[in-house]
Amino acid sequence: MCVCVGYQPWLRDDPESTLIKFNTKDPESYERYVTALDGYLEKYSNLTDTRVCSSAQSNNDVVTQGKVNETLSADACRFTLDAFKRAGCSSANQYGFKSGQPCIILSLNRLIGWKPEDYLTGEVPNDVAGRYKAGSIAFNCDGTYEPDREYIGERQYVPPEGIDGRFYPYAVMSNYHQPIAIVKFNSLPVNRVVQVECRAYARNIVQDIESRLGLVQFELLREDYVPPQKEDL
Repeated sequence: MCVCVGYQPWLRDDPESTLIKFNTKDPESYERYVTALDGYLEKYSNLTDTRVCSSAQSNNDVVTQGKVNETLSADACRFTLDAFKRAGCSSANQYGFKSGQPCIILSLNRLIGWKPEDYLTGEVPNDVAGRYKAGSIAFNCDGTYEPDREYIGERQYVPPEGIDGRFYPYAVMSNYHQPIAIVKFNSLPVNRVVQVECRAYARNIVQDIESRLGLVQFELLREDYVPPQKEDL
């Protein structure tokens, strides 16, 4: 199966653009990103037909070969946004844009029946070795090119281990909550475009730059100037 990575905020009115450009001193410059993220996350407030899953439970309890076992009454595992809120990634603080520390959502495409495979001992890639957790999908974001890697600054992964495997495999379930992770860019340079590449890690995720499998690329531009006053007509 081909695993692809997606990101948010993505703007419906500018679908081809991968540039996330904002001015910390101009709320209008990031308002559309906040609105897009609010809309994307709205579905997670609906907890109907979901269940709280412990570390020993998962969607695997009720899904067999990509199909829900109708003889079982368990619902899909509930995905909450609590960890993101604690990290300062919520509508209440404009998802970090106001402070120059934007929160970018990372997700995988929905593949019926897919779930992450664990790396074998000694196989975990160096980029995620300190954060990888068996059963999960780890992420690592870095500059696409050497100059970008020099300026990208500190990144904070929420949660550190990435997407918890409890929410897999995916199947057509009532109110399925697609699991996501967030990378928060804490120290972006000012007035410099940084090209970013984020990769997903599990033993059965292929990373291929040409076909864009297992990774996603976008650009960040943080500005910091007082916008000119608009003249009254």
